[in-house]
Amino acid sequence: MSSSVVSSVPRRRLRFSRFDLAAAATALAALLLTALMLWRGDRVGMEVAAIQPAGGSSGVSTRATFSIVFDELIQVADVRLTVDPPLAGALTWEGDTLRFTPAEPLAENSVYQVTLQGDLRSVQGHRLLEPVSWSFRTGAPRVLFMGWDAADRGQLYAIAPEEGAAPQPLTAEASNVIDYGVSLDGQWIAYSVYRPEDGGGDLWLVGANGDGRRQLLACDDALCSQPAWSHDGARIIYERRPISVPGAPPGSPRLWWLDLASGQTVSVFRDTQVLGLGARFAPDGRWVSYLSPLAQEIHVFDLESGRTLRIPSRAGEPAVWRPEGGALLLADIQVRDGRYAVHLFRLDLATETVTNLSGEEAEVNDGLPAWSPDGAWIAFGRKPSRATEGTQIWIAGADGQSATAVTSDPRYFFGRPVWSPDGRYLAFQGFNLQEPRADAGVWLYDREADTVLKLVPSGSIPYWLP
Repeated sequence: MSSSVVSSVPRRRLRFSRFDLAAAATALAALLLTALMLWRGDRVGMEVAAIQPAGGSSGVSTRATFSIVFDELIQVADVRLTVDPPLAGALTWEGDTLRFTPAEPLAENSVYQVTLQGDLRSVQGHRLLEPVSWSFRTGAPRVLFMGWDAADRGQLYAIAPEEGAAPQPLTAEASNVIDYGVSLDGQWIAYSVYRPEDGGGDLWLVGANGDGRRQLLACDDALCSQPAWSHDGARIIYERRPISVPGAPPGSPRLWWLDLASGQTVSVFRDTQVLGLGARFAPDGRWVSYLSPLAQEIHVFDLESGRTLRIPSRAGEPAVWRPEGGALLLADIQVRDGRYAVHLFRLDLATETVTNLSGEEAEVNDGLPAWSPDGAWIAFGRKPSRATEGTQIWIAGADGQSATAVTSDPRYFFGRPVWSPDGRYLAFQGFNLQEPRADAGVWLYDREADTVLKLVPSGSIPYWLP
């Protein structure tokens, strides 16, 4: 009989310190997080930081452009933006921002639904995971103008283009509003406010409905005025006139940039002694025209190349850009047989040719033109060269032909016509030459009804909102 003997060896129990347990837990969490990220992969998408016009907003300008700002810079963009009702336009990218510029003004009092979808990737490789969609409602056009409050201070007002409408005050400044400029989308108004203590002026901002008021720039020892907006709404060119002695007349104008996001302001030109006024941006944002008072010229400055075109102009009026760009209107003095006249000219940038729209032999004074939104018509002030009667408002084709008088009251001096976004109306200012110290008023011409209405008895410098 045999037998076996089994011997047993005592087992050692593993013991872990608190540090070992913590380290193991951390490693496990890292592995789980890595696995989660690998599992999610492309499920991490970009975020929309801002949309304009904002979703659900109302009273949006009929000149509004659309923009979507993402939280990352874009690398690949193969997208489709649809608008309902359908709307033609152009898409452009600027870093983290997609912009859509409509080819024509939006319809008033209408709801628009906007949707963006497609292949969109950031520099980090993140994608647009789902379509971006929002809606907004446009408003009806209003006439913006400068009027006077109960204390006889200049303020900004807006009024509907209809008889009996009541003006809405947009500002309530303690001192006079000097002038203003409206952003391309019609949402914001930059304006200058007089500083009575030293004769200077500061730049302020207010929304088209009178909200969001804030100071843009405190112009110490200077009068800052005549703000002109860049096409993207990010910058303003304004006129800066130094004040050497408080209360003394301001000095000569120079053009300065103002960055709205940072508040930084610098001279437009490297040579800070260059004089200029009446700056106007081309619709594509590449060119800026301005008056050179010493040279008695219109200068057209290419912001990309730094090249400048110089066109003689002794009338002292700013140039006006065609809505689609590529050409502008300007006025100049003509002398023939000792007789003076002021004619309108069109400058075509591509060929650098200048065309007399008033007619070579015409003995008229034409000025302060305005191009219709579709570029087909021009409104301007006209009177015979040697007449004592007041300037009247005329409309002509873009080639200067088919000129027709809108007003015909020789007692009045009319001027500064501006077209409504749909081209139906003309707003302009006028005052009675036969009344001493007569206030200017704002008038309205309805092209469809062929009627002229005195919209505001006391007001000036009209413009259209939204």
